[in-house]
Amino acid sequence: MACQTSSRTSASIFRRKFQGQSRGASGRARPASGKKARAGAWLAGLLAACAWLTPGAARAELGSLGTTTIGLALAGGIQPDSRSCDVGGRSRSVPLPDGGRACVLWAGGIEGSILWRGHLGVALGLYSVAGQAAVPQMQPGSDQAPPAFPDRISVPLLLDTRPFSVLGAAAGTSYLARFLHGIRFGLGPSFELVRTSADSSIAWGQRIGEPAKTSFGAHFTLDIEVPLHAAAASALSLRFSGRLLYVPLIPLNNGDVRSANFDADPPSGTTFQGYGTHGQLFLGFVYYL
Repeated sequence: MACQTSSRTSASIFRRKFQGQSRGASGRARPASGKKARAGAWLAGLLAACAWLTPGAARAELGSLGTTTIGLALAGGIQPDSRSCDVGGRSRSVPLPDGGRACVLWAGGIEGSILWRGHLGVALGLYSVAGQAAVPQMQPGSDQAPPAFPDRISVPLLLDTRPFSVLGAAAGTSYLARFLHGIRFGLGPSFELVRTSADSSIAWGQRIGEPAKTSFGAHFTLDIEVPLHAAAASALSLRFSGRLLYVPLIPLNNGDVRSANFDADPPSGTTFQGYGTHGQLFLGFVYYL
């Protein structure tokens, strides 16, 4: 509202000033100079941008449940790892700039979210990474294979924010409005379980006396959604997600399996090893009720 009031006031002052300077002493109107015309065009563009950015009325623009929006998501993706690997006798590694190779582990997950008026809410997810099927391979210049890969299960609870949903252009059910609502930033704590068939991060945490530290981390996510239709109150969108995990470093099976490529002394890890990061990329669908 302040932006709109200021825009109208500025336009009125500019119009009176422009008209006053365009008249000579005889009271006859003179043609505006090119510089003044360009200034008028710039001001008109500024006012149009101000109107476009003015926050719309606070109401649910996604879904059909009044002020509450419920989202259901399903996604598949990958988690790169700095260790090279084979799966079923075939390489599943990609080259790195330093000459090494990185293993590509398959990942997937589901998520449910609740948003207030389509702007702010919480999201609870269940994600997993399949590592046990990958067999580590020696990197160039090394005479031994790195530690093997465990499976990972993550249960993140995120603060779900849609910062562009308050713009005036996000009002209604157009494709642009859906797109602006679908730009999401999320962050929050997560429960992490790293496991093999014979060991787990929970068991290792109990062995070193740090069960809480070895079980919790944090997730950060940036999502961009492309709406597949926009006419109905409910919406189906294609979601691209980039996720960063900040999670404990876990050695399992006496150090033969590790959650990341890190050094531990002794290999079995008798103390907490700190935290590391993993990047994940997902592609999936989200449906808003």
